[in-house]
Amino acid sequence: MSIQTVSQLRAADALKQLGDGALSEIFVSYIQQLPVMIHQNGLGQAVAFYKSKGDEHLKIYNILKNWLCKESKIFGADRVTNDLLKNIVETDMANYRMAQSEAQAYLYWLRHIAKSKLKKEGGRNEAAPL
Repeated sequence: MSIQTVSQLRAADALKQLGDGALSEIFVSYIQQLPVMIHQNGLGQAVAFYKSKGDEHLKIYNILKNWLCKESKIFGADRVTNDLLKNIVETDMANYRMAQSEAQAYLYWLRHIAKSKLKKEGGRNEAAPL
């Protein structure tokens, strides 16, 4: 049994969540916009916006929800809900800040892996530099 760092776990989950196929430019651009939106507006406002938009935004919301509510256990064992927004509004400020930091750390990997899976013109995938 090998021991992985938290960063490795984030990267592995992001890779798993994005799957094996190529990603559209618009989907990758939405992933790249989320960390900036979190920085400018806060985690709660950013994820509420992504949840409300549907389609590609909602896919990204669900990926982040899965990480924060299940995999990272950022909201603790007493939080049995899988509702990211409910967890955000019901947590204390210290945990909110920790969740926001964890979201940014996870999105670092998600956006770099997404960029490497970007579908290029002509249908080819070309790995983009990290």
